[in-house]
Amino acid sequence: MLLREKKLELLLKLRIGVFMTKDDNELHDKEREKLELKLRTTERRDRMLIKDRSSEAAVMEEVFDKPTLLTLHYLMKSGVLRSLNGVVSSGKEARIYWGERDDGSSVAVKIYLTVTAEFKKRLPYIIGDPRFENVKHGSSNIIKIWAQKEYKNLMTAYQAGIPVPKPLAIKRNVLVMEFIGDGGWPAPLLNEVEVRQSDYKKVISLVDKLYNSANLVHADLSEYNIFKHGKNLILFDFGSAVDIRHPLSKEFLIKDLNNINRFFVKQGLKVEPLENLLKKVIRL
Repeated sequence: MLLREKKLELLLKLRIGVFMTKDDNELHDKEREKLELKLRTTERRDRMLIKDRSSEAAVMEEVFDKPTLLTLHYLMKSGVLRSLNGVVSSGKEARIYWGERDDGSSVAVKIYLTVTAEFKKRLPYIIGDPRFENVKHGSSNIIKIWAQKEYKNLMTAYQAGIPVPKPLAIKRNVLVMEFIGDGGWPAPLLNEVEVRQSDYKKVISLVDKLYNSANLVHADLSEYNIFKHGKNLILFDFGSAVDIRHPLSKEFLIKDLNNINRFFVKQGLKVEPLENLLKKVIRL
């Protein structure tokens, strides 16, 4: 309503300009240009707001469909979750919300989108993993498997002593895990902070430990899914992670190591050659 009133006010001023004297023509033209620019800006902002509201409504409908609402209700009734607050991260496959438990502690609530087509691209990370041999290719089933896979991967890594968000519960397409951050604000990502040579060594050590202690390859590791919380590095986003028995595990490991080397080289730091890293991790 405010935008519409502003637009009418600007239009009125433009019309009033018709009645100005010839002596004021130059001033009138300049003022008219300014007003026309303001009008165009207002109209553009108006369209953007309408688009944003439509987009937000579509996202709300996409994320909080009836089965997801029932799942959240179940998690709340079972004491896993008390409330759901704002979005802390959003992607093509899922949205992550800041939630709270009855004791006031924060949790991250990852809701996998049930209508996205992105999960069909993730089949290579499932097929071939001996832990998920009997996978049906139905869209909704893949999403459930993906959610369970991330929960299982996180639990395996957590139990092996690798710094990851502690998984707390999984139900259908909703994963509840430890919140990494403070007061609802997530910890910064590796690409958002200044990094040192010691950070590179830590990441390589975590890749090594993940492979040899948890028998996992992250398979999607980069500066965008490593938190730096204080002095600690914490790996997350484990949906793609595969068992080392997966036929593509070495290929995924090479991709992870290349991603890490690329990032740290870009920061002006020294890295080890890929061949040396592979020998170190796979223990060739």
